[in-house]
Amino acid sequence: MMGLLEKIRSIVAGGEGRRGTPFVSVRATQRWLSNLPGVSDYDIHHVLVEGLERYNGDTRGEVLKRIRMLGMLEEAGLPLQARLVDQYLQSHARSEPSRQPLWRECHLFWDQLTVAYLPFLNLALRGGEESGKLASMATWIAVKSLRYFSLGMRWEYLRGRRPAESAWRRLHKIYRAAESAGIALDETDIAEGGKTSCAREYVMTLLFDLANPYAFCPTEIKSALGLLDGLMVLPVPEAGLRRGLHTHMVDLTATAGPDRIDERWVPGGRLRYLDFRDVMRELEEHARRDPGSPRAAGAKKLASVIGRGGASRRGPRKPRMGEVRAVFGVERVFRIFSPLPGAAQDAECLTLRDESGAGLGFVLGEARELQPGCLMAVDRDDGCGNWQLLAARWLREEDGQWLLGTEVLSRHPKRADIEWEAEGVGREAAAALFLPLASASQGATSNLLLPRMAYLAGRELLLRQDDGTRYRLRLGDAVEPHESWLRAEFDVLAREAV
Repeated sequence: MMGLLEKIRSIVAGGEGRRGTPFVSVRATQRWLSNLPGVSDYDIHHVLVEGLERYNGDTRGEVLKRIRMLGMLEEAGLPLQARLVDQYLQSHARSEPSRQPLWRECHLFWDQLTVAYLPFLNLALRGGEESGKLASMATWIAVKSLRYFSLGMRWEYLRGRRPAESAWRRLHKIYRAAESAGIALDETDIAEGGKTSCAREYVMTLLFDLANPYAFCPTEIKSALGLLDGLMVLPVPEAGLRRGLHTHMVDLTATAGPDRIDERWVPGGRLRYLDFRDVMRELEEHARRDPGSPRAAGAKKLASVIGRGGASRRGPRKPRMGEVRAVFGVERVFRIFSPLPGAAQDAECLTLRDESGAGLGFVLGEARELQPGCLMAVDRDDGCGNWQLLAARWLREEDGQWLLGTEVLSRHPKRADIEWEAEGVGREAAAALFLPLASASQGATSNLLLPRMAYLAGRELLLRQDDGTRYRLRLGDAVEPHESWLRAEFDVLAREAV
């Protein structure tokens, strides 16, 4: 992401020249903004992003006037950005082709604002005449720099992409700069975020990474961000470890986010420690306040995942080589487990990269659109048909390769038929997948993958397996949506052998 800064600066060398830019004065900027062309939010937003790029390409001019002009561009762009974010979430729900352009357009906006604010942060903190001019604004500039960089990182999660290691390194570096300048805890007001500080913006990003956003769909991600943004008190990163009190730590020189504290961690000059117990208590209070609501379910899930140290993706991974057969998407996955002949004919080959106790890593032959939670089935036994069920968790580009991280949902899924009593309709039936635990660490219950129209918390089902065994079940909480299907917990009420 930060490579963009140098790229845009290079525009100055061969760029359009001072005469071609509209940002020579505050009045000229006002005039440019009042004449933005376009008939839709997307068109206007696109022109404004291009304007930010032109602004970043010519850094000449008096610093206070330049930062005032940037504020005008930012103020004009934020309402447009909010509407485009909503359009993206709606297009995602309807699977519209506009989804990818909307994601890219919103990402460019955060990128350009980051590129715009970071030079001012460098000026404010390095000393000299221009630093003196920006001294009273140093906290505000630092917060803006950190906030927009963080928003760009969070936006990656909405396509199931893991932020690059370089992005984590840059995030930690910006926070360290604010710490060194003694302004990390100073609060300031920003129009789009209320009263905040560098520490709050930084910890928000750490918390969101702990919340395992790879397991959320985009609308759930927005809800999770709303819950985290609404937290009254966030912990402050501390340099000294208080054993028994701190729950998590982050390495300011690392290329990743936070970890739960255990016996491996020892005090170090670049380590910062945090106590997230009050955060978990506040989220649990949200869940108690409005039981049964989607917001309460989201708060409960966030508290649970943060409490156990985030996703298990940081567990030990072993390198793996070889190829597996794979299918993507819930409909193809279900056909694999059906008795229909030729169900695996459209399987493709994937290259294994690594493995942990909870998941598999792959190298993809080309870029592809994979949403968080997309279901996959893989056969690792050389065509023997022993298919495992996986969910895509993240996708990122690294050294010219596309890497895919997945979580194993079940190593031995079993097809089943379900029946239930539907009010006013009588008995209905559908096919489902019974998912025995992938490992004992995943909890005390197995899951059921079933059509959404069959799910109702507390509903009783009759489940019949191919060997004739029948179970009476009661559905519990929904664990995760998968397109038109979802995974749900259940309790076994009775077993009947036929």
